[in-house]
Amino acid sequence: MTHFYEERGEPFKRVEAIRNASLSAMLFMLTAKEQGWDTCPMIGFEADKLIEALQLEERFVPVMLITIGKEDTTSQRPRGYRKPIGEFVKYV
Repeated sequence: MTHFYEERGEPFKRVEAIRNASLSAMLFMLTAKEQGWDTCPMIGFEADKLIEALQLEERFVPVMLITIGKEDTTSQRPRGYRKPIGEFVKYV
């Protein structure tokens, strides 16, 4: 397996790392939901600052951040009006 990755070069290894991390993140989020937690993936962070703050080794690639918590249901408002689908969808 090592040869498979080594011969394809750095760009391939980076893309594969991001793909694997994304699948792992999805599994984490699904498992958290099953346990009653809510999650949210976040992109748009400054990876270099995250690397510095967490003192990550150069071999690690930050892919996304995931928030996790429980919804505060004490302040939920009733759901507003929802249009029937027939008002905005037409089948031809």
